Amino acid sequence: MTTRDLINASLKRLGVLDAAETAAPQDMADGLQRLNDLIDGWGTERLTIYKTARTTWPLIPNQATYTIGTGGDCNIVRPVFISDLNFIDTSQDPDLEMGLSPLTTDAWSRIPQKALTSTYPTSFYYNATYPLAEVTFWMIPTSSTLLGVMYTPTAVTELGLNDVISLPPGYRRFLRDNLAVELAPEFDVQPPQTLVMAAMESKANIKRANIKPYDLYVDPALRPRQGRYNIFSDTP
Repeated sequence: MTTRDLINASLKRLGVLDAAETAAPQDMADGLQRLNDLIDGWGTERLTIYKTARTTWPLIPNQATYTIGTGGDCNIVRPVFISDLNFIDTSQDPDLEMGLSPLTTDAWSRIPQKALTSTYPTSFYYNATYPLAEVTFWMIPTSSTLLGVMYTPTAVTELGLNDVISLPPGYRRFLRDNLAVELAPEFDVQPPQTLVMAAMESKANIKRANIKPYDLYVDPALRPRQGRYNIFSDTP
């Protein structure tokens, strides 16, 4: 299916075109713009994103902050979300990848000595500036054998009219029906309630499919018991 096919299918779902018709050039251009508006908006909804990219970049000894985005130190599309940020020590055999703890703005502001150094960092602060975001490591790593590792949910990119759309199961209906609802005001049409419900259902199905399991972590200070718990005797 191409983008043209998708736009024609959406207009047919809306009742603007009959089975034998295709969209006029201006209607096709409007449909493409609305589709890319939707794709841009869905990039802010974590559960509409089905894939996570893993990107590495070299860390410079004694450098704390790195730019993230197109043309930045970590040269990727500026992420809206970061799933994980780790580092790799390439001096180990095999390479050793270690996780870092994320710092909120409040937690970062409360660190009194932001220039502390260590062989390895322990945490990171993500500042979502634009057009390049920033990641600051703490403590500042001094090792010359480290790589940064970023795991970022990567949204569907905007489309051209002749692009072939190849996406996981469920996305074809999701794109078609939601685009049809989005185009309704352009054609002064009230979308049928069945179409609105189908668009909502398809989006809910996509979000359910994109839920990822995460490990549950509990701070040791919050654990009331130490050691193993016996479910039969109700004792540690």
